[in-house]
Amino acid sequence: MHAMRHLLAALVTTSALACSANVGSPVEIAELSPVAGQSAALTRSALTQAQSKTVLKLIDNICGDTWCDGDYDFGFRKLSCTRAAHSCTLTLQVFPREGVPTTAPSYWRSCKTTGFRGFASLVATGPNGYQSLQQDYYAALTECIASIEAKLPKPRLGA
Repeated sequence: MHAMRHLLAALVTTSALACSANVGSPVEIAELSPVAGQSAALTRSALTQAQSKTVLKLIDNICGDTWCDGDYDFGFRKLSCTRAAHSCTLTLQVFPREGVPTTAPSYWRSCKTTGFRGFASLVATGPNGYQSLQQDYYAALTECIASIEAKLPKPRLGA
């Protein structure tokens, strides 16, 4: 019962942060605790587990060539979409790169992007089966991740 109260408090806090972040922007960013990040799976997604896994893999694959060349590394943990709200929420863990002391913290964040309602709005599939992120979704993620990085402290390299 205590765990449920803690979970509910974390979800309420996360919802409040998400609603106050980037008002007027199609991208919302929220800070999450590890428990809230994992428990977000309680809501039903418009994506199947296989579709979510595919999108997360595509995001991770493009990360090394784009967003993931700064002070932090990213672990893309969960993606869920809601058709009714026309939005998708990406849960990610941000952690310092190699060479930063192991006591440096990691951060759980989420990006809520609007205007997306399912797999086809996130992933383009060519006639030969090749898949890549849709341009609009890629642009929304770029905006979100840049905003997350701008708000993180600069990690200090180990001596």
